[in-house]
Parts: sequence; C-alpha cells; structure tokens
Amino acid sequence: MNVQSQQVSALPVALAAKEGEPAFSTLSRNASANASRSTAEFCTAMGLGKAAVCSGDPQQLKALATLTGSSGADMILNSPHKISEKYTELHGHRFLSRSIRKHDLAICPICWREDLSLAGGHLDGCAICWDWLPRFMSCCRRHKIALIELPYADYTTCYDHVLRAELAERWLHSLEERVQQQALSVFEKAALERLEQNTQMVDWLPDIQIDTLERWCLGLGAFIAEGTLRPDASPLARRRELIDLGFSVTRAGHGKLLDEVDQALGLHSTRLSKTWFHGWALQASMQDERRAFRDIMLGLIKDQGDYCLLSRHQYAPSEVQVDACVKKIAETTGRSKKWVRRTLIVDGLLPEGRMPVGLNVRARLKACTMHIKALAESFGAEQSANFLGVGTTLFEGLVSERVIAPITTKAFKKPRFSADILDDLLNRIKALVILEPDHALRKDMISLSHASFVLRCPAGQILRFLEAGELPGSYINTTEIGLTGLKISHKELLAAIRRQQRADLTLEEVRKRLALSSRELRQVVAAGLLHVDRRRRNGLRNAAELITCDDYEAFLERFQTPKTAAQHLGRTPREVTALVRASQLSPVISGSDARVYDRENILSL
Repeated sequence: MNVQSQQVSALPVALAAKEGEPAFSTLSRNASANASRSTAEFCTAMGLGKAAVCSGDPQQLKALATLTGSSGADMILNSPHKISEKYTELHGHRFLSRSIRKHDLAICPICWREDLSLAGGHLDGCAICWDWLPRFMSCCRRHKIALIELPYADYTTCYDHVLRAELAERWLHSLEERVQQQALSVFEKAALERLEQNTQMVDWLPDIQIDTLERWCLGLGAFIAEGTLRPDASPLARRRELIDLGFSVTRAGHGKLLDEVDQALGLHSTRLSKTWFHGWALQASMQDERRAFRDIMLGLIKDQGDYCLLSRHQYAPSEVQVDACVKKIAETTGRSKKWVRRTLIVDGLLPEGRMPVGLNVRARLKACTMHIKALAESFGAEQSANFLGVGTTLFEGLVSERVIAPITTKAFKKPRFSADILDDLLNRIKALVILEPDHALRKDMISLSHASFVLRCPAGQILRFLEAGELPGSYINTTEIGLTGLKISHKELLAAIRRQQRADLTLEEVRKRLALSSRELRQVVAAGLLHVDRRRRNGLRNAAELITCDDYEAFLERFQTPKTAAQHLGRTPREVTALVRASQLSPVISGSDARVYDRENILSL
C-alpha cells in the first residue's frame, strides 16, 4: 500500500519506538501524546493507514518511523507482518495469525509500572514488547512475571493499548495487585532463542513453525501424562507443564517419542484412533507446517497393537509372572488364590484370567497388587463409621454427598472404603481446626451429628464449610475418637448456612432475633434503620415484608438491642437492661422507647 499523499513531516510531540516495541504500540503512544482521540484519527491527520500499520506494511512502518524518529529496520523486525489471511510473520518467523495476540493483548505489570514512573505517570510512556505477542508466551522474561490481559472493548481498539488501558476504571492502579511470579518455561526459553538467534528447537524436525510445535507438544504431553485427547480443558499452569513434557520428549529424539507413547498406551489402557489423529492438533490435514507431525501420527496409528506399539514392545510369556504374583498377593493379604484371581478378573485387571497382550506386565501386576491390598485393608460402611466416630446414617450421608468415595470393585456386594481415604479425611479436618485436649465445652459449641440433625444441614456441607474457612471457631477434642470430638460453633454454622442460602428474613424473624416488640420494630423501620421490602418469598403467593441478610448484618454493626448485646457481653438480657437503666443510656431513636442503642455505647457498659 502506498503512503497517502497528505503526510505531515513532523509531530508536535514525537515519541520514538522503544527497544523491542512493535509499530502499533508506537502508533498508539504517539496518538495519545498528540491528543488524538484514537489511532484512526491520528493516522488520518498524519497521512497514514491504520490498518496498514497494524498489519505491518513496510512502507507505512517506514513512514511512521520517520515521523517518530525511530529506526525503520527495528520497527519492521519487531512488528507483526500479515502475510495472508492465515499467516503472520514476527521477528522473521512465520506464525498462524491466530497464534498472535490481538484482542487479548497482554502486558507485564512491572514493566508498565517502570514505564509509568519514567514518564511521570503518563500512559503514553507504556509500550508493548514484541515478545509478549505470541499466545504461547505467558510471562515477561525480564521480570519473570505472568502477563495480564488489557481491558477489551471492541475490534476497533484491538491494537490501541493506551486507549484500552483507560477503558476500565482504576485498572492501572491495580497493576501492583496483579503481579504474580512466573518463570519462563523450557519451551518458552527455547522459542525465544529460536526467534532471536534462529536456533533449531528440535534437531530432527528442522524448520518447524513454533506455534505448531507448541500445539504438538501440548497434545503429546497431555497424552503421556494423563491419557487425555483434550488438553485444552486443562488450566493454564497445567498446560505449560504438559507443553514442557511434550517438548522434552520430542527434543530427545524419535526413539524417545516412540518409547514414551508406547508406555502411555499401556499405562492408560487406550488406543490411538482416527479421531485422535484429526482432533488432537491437526484439524487441517493439508497444511505444510503440519506435514511432519502428520507423518509421525499416522506412523503411530499404523504401528499400534493392544495398548502398545508393535515396533517397541518386547513380547514374552506372562502366565508364569501372573501366577507368581497372584500367589504372592494371596500370601501377603491372607486371602485365597482363587479369591484374588476372581477379584482381578471381575474388576478388569486380568480380563479372562490372563494378561492382555501388549501390556507392560510389571506395571499391570503392580496395579493388581495395590488393588487387592486396598480391598483387603478396606472397611465396610459400619466399620468406616466407627473409624470416623460417626453414626452409620451420617456416614451414608457423607458417601451420598461424595465426601467419601467407595472403592470401585465388583468383588463385594456392599461398598468398601479405603482406610487411607478415611484417614486422609480425618487428617484434613484436624489440620483445619484447633486441636484442644480436654477443651472446655462452650455453650454455643455443638457436635457434627447434632448440627446435622438439628439444623437439617448435611454433614458433608458442614465439612465443606469447615474446609472453606467459614467455621474458624471449630475445635477437636483429641481424647475422643475421630469426628466425635469435632465441635462446631452453632452461631458460625448458622451464619455459614445463611450466607449459602441467602434467605431473606421476615419481620417476625427479625423481631425474635432482636427481642423487640412489634411496635418497637415498626419504630426502627420508620426511622430508616432497617430497610423493608414487600414482595413474595420463595415463590409463595402471599407477599411479605422482608429484610435482606446484608441489611440485618449492617444494622447489627451499628446498633444493638439488650438481647444481642447480652450475647457479646456474656450476660443475660435482663442484666444488660439493668445496666442500661443504671447508666441512663438513651435509645438511638429520639422520642421513642424502642430499645435500640448505639453498638459502641452499649457494649462498653
């Protein structure tokens, strides 16, 4: 594209491109510095084409470099250049356009804080770096900090990072809060070396696109580690680990790749299918950048046997090893060989009583040993309940709520539970509560079974409240068995249930909690101390006057009645009333006899 004829030779305020800054970033900063409302308006005034600058047109970039006093060669090198609708070039390397950030532009919060400091707080001092543009780059290599995305409005402002940073109120002021340590992954380091020094990332796969290699490594790592064919469902941190795993295997050579896939097939008892071939990483089958990986994947599919690769796995008779293992398991667990073998058959570890062809014999026999050992040491429902120190009904509730999962087996008619899982549950609870031997029982403390029965709250939900930190006053008496010694604050549990349900309170419920008469409560509402909303509750036909939990809690933070103050002072409501009269404390509602007092005044009596 030719530069438009009406081109300005100099800018009132010219900001040269910083080191490693792409052209669209320089454009955005200069537009802001010269009081333009947008980069489009700035380009119109300067005789530039915004779309051409953002797509990396060399002529437009040279014109922008001349206007801003920048190096044209550096600007062209550091800017993404759109080769076609599908491909974009960056730093001399070709990428799929979808692999380069656009709507999801990201920045390093520490780099921007430093830029803001040097620019006197002006946003036009903040620049984008070229090495933040590939989507596989998730952190700043200089500060080892995770990148954060800029606010996004619409496609017209994708490359206007200054305007995007101003979109969200106080976004810039929250940069310090968003700082998160994150070092470069092995793949990211190798990719940067490839981009800057043109080194080979994988010696036996030369001239492979970086983004295509990243996709391959993600799929390979996920298959080796988890046997999954859908690695995109994993969190970002896990995907980075899987990419590094796949990259280390790929870089080690074709032989290492075959060995790892062979082991993964046996470990996860799976097969490679055509669905895997097309859905894993290579949706488009005729692209040049994916041809090398297509050949590898087709070779793996043709080479596979039953849970193995035929070219890598060494077959050997396994019947003797299976018989020896069954005998050893029987002796160790005190079970008969007949029972051990039948259990392994019905649970699918030894289909038809023998080792499936192609499986790793040692790995499968180890799994058989662990499975039988877990069953031999397992408990029934009643034993498990006794181990935890709870009743059978409560234990069955924990199972139905999936707090405790039974062992997967067909060898027993009734569920069996692993002693390790039960012990792990107890240890988790003990780690969350205050361990108190012979703790004095406070009046508002109740047991788990009592709480579950009286408050109609499932025991599993109570334990989830505990793990979420919503019952901080809980403690456990170590002189009692298991969860029998767990004591929970009645008040904290009610608050947690209320927060979960967020059910509104009726005037009658509030009146009982505050111990006020109906007339007194009406005076409180009339004075504006409590907001009442008349509406239908829980789908009932009749409307009611309701008070939200938030409004009720806000009221108690400012005011107290004799009953609520008595709970804080450890006295009876009658004693608090006597203290109020003795001190001649006045109600907060002037000219009223409603027994509502300032919180600080009444609690200081």
